[in-house]
Amino acid sequence: MSQPENCYPRGGRWSAMSRAKKIVLAIIAAIIFIPLFLALFGEVTMVLWNWLMPAIFKLPTIGFWQALGLIILSHILFRGGHARRAGRSQWKRARIREEMSAGAPEPKAE
Repeated sequence: MSQPENCYPRGGRWSAMSRAKKIVLAIIAAIIFIPLFLALFGEVTMVLWNWLMPAIFKLPTIGFWQALGLIILSHILFRGGHARRAGRSQWKRARIREEMSAGAPEPKAE
């Protein structure tokens, strides 16, 4: 079976692009999707806060920017401000295992 010229095999379009074009597309996607996700999470946080907190704890309602600030504050407090903390600790554990196995004497064969 032959494929038409304008039909790409699975995964052919992305792998056929140059590296520069991939970077440009990734930047454009980030410019579009990061603000959308921030707006979505801010709106959801604001709605949930204004629905639950005043009724349960008698707290005041908040606006969109306060909700976004609350998301950022909780990220700093609960993640420690480190974006890739887990990856770094995995690398550190792997290095320690490597050092431990390199320094261990090999068992003697009798």
